[in-house]
Amino acid sequence: MTLASPRIRRLIGIAGALAAVCGVIWVIGWWTDLLVLRFAGLMLGAGTFLPLPADTFVLAVSPNLHPVTVGVVGGLANTAAVLVERSWIRTLVDHPAFARFSAFFDTSRVVGWTSRNMFVALLVGAASFIPFEPFRLIAVMRDYSPWRYALATFIARGGRYYVLAALGNVLLDIGILQQAIWVAFALFLVGVWRMLVRLIRMRREPAPLPEAHQ
Repeated sequence: MTLASPRIRRLIGIAGALAAVCGVIWVIGWWTDLLVLRFAGLMLGAGTFLPLPADTFVLAVSPNLHPVTVGVVGGLANTAAVLVERSWIRTLVDHPAFARFSAFFDTSRVVGWTSRNMFVALLVGAASFIPFEPFRLIAVMRDYSPWRYALATFIARGGRYYVLAALGNVLLDIGILQQAIWVAFALFLVGVWRMLVRLIRMRREPAPLPEAHQ
């Protein structure tokens, strides 16, 4: 793929548009001193595969935004982000250079089970502290319904952010919110490191051999 190819231009266009929207929302929030808009801009970026600490953002704003607002805004931002990301990933992995990557999704038993229970898997991955990224990749690679993908993301992420914001208020009352924010950020860094290690190991693994046709 060269920079002049239509695929690369599309990838750059999608990423650039999302980055621009994130930036505009955040700047408007800063200009108008509306925390909810600054939060929305950050969460829109954090809802993608970019390594941004969404849970840390939620805890940080919890003293100043109602948990319902945090849940709804965070859930909507994350949902919008994963739908844009879905288009970006489909454009990327359809290239022959990612054939080995695609083959993994066609042969893995875990992927097969997840595909048959995709909505539940997305709910669990988005709501819990189980890494959400593998489920998102499977949903994209298996061309899962974008509307069900969006619904599962909004329900689970919105609920998760609501609970975290409510927890933030409790931690503020007992005087340990700042410590909790640093702990959440440290856990985020550990998660990023583990994800990078997995990607490196996957890249080094030999491509699965195609099954012989009878």
